[in-house]
Amino acid sequence: MFTSPATRKEFEGVSAFYQTDIHPYLQQKEDVRQQAVMQAGLIIIGACVACAAAIRFGPFGEANIQIGFIVAMIGLAAAGWRVNKTRSDITHGLLERLSGFLNLAYTRTLSRPDYWPDFDRLKLLPNFNRESWEDEIRGARHGADFILCEAHLKYKSSGKNSSTRTVFHGQLMVIDYHRKFLGETVVKRDAGVFNRLMKPGKQFQRVGLASPRFEKIFEAWSTDQVEARELLDPIVLERFAELDRLFKGAKLRAAFSGGALFLALETGDKLNMGSMFKPLNGAGRVENILREFDLVYDLIDILLKRIDGRMDGAFTVDAVREA
Repeated sequence: MFTSPATRKEFEGVSAFYQTDIHPYLQQKEDVRQQAVMQAGLIIIGACVACAAAIRFGPFGEANIQIGFIVAMIGLAAAGWRVNKTRSDITHGLLERLSGFLNLAYTRTLSRPDYWPDFDRLKLLPNFNRESWEDEIRGARHGADFILCEAHLKYKSSGKNSSTRTVFHGQLMVIDYHRKFLGETVVKRDAGVFNRLMKPGKQFQRVGLASPRFEKIFEAWSTDQVEARELLDPIVLERFAELDRLFKGAKLRAAFSGGALFLALETGDKLNMGSMFKPLNGAGRVENILREFDLVYDLIDILLKRIDGRMDGAFTVDAVREA
């Protein structure tokens, strides 16, 4: 039984769409999922046997343990790759179908997007030298165009003991804000003594926020102090705080530049089908992805509500939905 995660008009007819399009697709992919899990298991078993044989019978003496460990790690990596590749393929198929139903344009993988330079210039993203971009979704809501994209950025150090670490894994959003800005304003989570390192550039000056509460949460800079104080009123700051709560501490970074709002949130991999070790025959996986789409709509509603009019009292997502 399929249950829509929200009663919004965009989801009307989704139950019928699940029966006619999504359910048959998941049935088709169930055999693929089982084969991937079985093959991964065989790879792990083979790696364990090879590891034990290398340690017990290897001709390299004390180095046998190291060789056995390397063999085991290679086997685990291969098994993980097999499962993750199948999981990714199934997820992309779901996202493509659901995006089509919601009248959104979906791109599975892409090269570095053309909106990345703004995120870089405004220091919304850390330095990286390894990158992957996927699951780009484009659409419009309340007359405002928006883009959502997942970025996985890594930095590989140089030298003999080089290592690779993830520096950002999450969602980038670009939302048309229905107005042009005279300056540029950047907001980030407060980082204490490290705030000076996060300053976007020499032309930016620190902006005092509306209350001590927000001063503890955010740090802001702008090239136009008057405009910044108008943009960062308590209503907008409350919405930014709510975004961070919705994503459970996603280290929100935002910038008002040109005629758009740029957002970077460290959410990890949000739009996915879930575990590969459970059958695909239930509706829960699709419901989970639709909840993520629902959250995307919530974010846009939250950010654009100010354009339509101010809200009295504390902000909540439910209040936006009811408005």
